[in-house]
Amino acid sequence: MKTLILSIVFLITLLSASSQVITEDSIWFEGKYYPRSEYKDAKERYEKINYETWFMPGLSYSYYSPVGSDSTGNFKGIAVEYLIFGQVHQNDKPGPSHVRVYSKLNILKSDKQDVNSLFMYTLGLDLSLEKNPNRTAMIPFFGLEFGGMTQKQLGTTSQFTPTFGIHALSKKNLFINLQGGYVYPLRNFETFQGWTAQVGVNFAMW
Repeated sequence: MKTLILSIVFLITLLSASSQVITEDSIWFEGKYYPRSEYKDAKERYEKINYETWFMPGLSYSYYSPVGSDSTGNFKGIAVEYLIFGQVHQNDKPGPSHVRVYSKLNILKSDKQDVNSLFMYTLGLDLSLEKNPNRTAMIPFFGLEFGGMTQKQLGTTSQFTPTFGIHALSKKNLFINLQGGYVYPLRNFETFQGWTAQVGVNFAMW
């Protein structure tokens, strides 16, 4: 009986400590009541780490080192990237906090003068490893890119690239990304397969 009474007292104390003071001007927002004077700040904090964004252009610098680099050289150059859709929901619900869908066009120049430039085009998806990091920087992610690549001497092939990386900065109007991956071509595999790395930025125009 003594144990039961102590348990009830503990439960009442816990509920009292976690209860909210609700007034006539309190506003319900994301599972909690806020006084009107605090609601604006709470909403701004929430929207800073929970949002959707669309159609953000970007640029990146890419490096690609195929296993056949003795004959093809290593490739590097500027890529034009377009963030089609981005979603950031930092909460305790299941699933990744950061989701991005993007397209990318790479024109990469070989460090061998007699080898023509390489054109790569991809559609990509990346997902964060954490569901609620509660921060806007250094967010690890993994993903997958599908697309194709074409080069005069070696022809054209489809390819897919498993990726990994870090969102160095993740905000509604700005993404800075560090990314790596391994390219798997469907043709000329022994020549075209290889590591790729990229540093890029996406930014809002308005």
